[in-house]
Amino acid sequence: MVVFSQCLDCKNYIGKTADGKHTCRAFTDGISEEVFWNKINHTEPIEGDNGIQYEDLECDSSRIDR
Repeated sequence: MVVFSQCLDCKNYIGKTADGKHTCRAFTDGISEEVFWNKINHTEPIEGDNGIQYEDLECDSSRIDR
């Protein structure tokens, strides 16, 4: 079974740092493995998310390749 991270479809996702951490606006110091691999659904607030939750990428036209 192939599992895709919810984070890759979120408009708040920033990317991977040089040291291999995935980051976003909610977790600037690194997204936990539990969140990144969907063990925790981040559509609701969780501790440490700075008030920012998952937002569907399809709603953000600024990240569409032109």
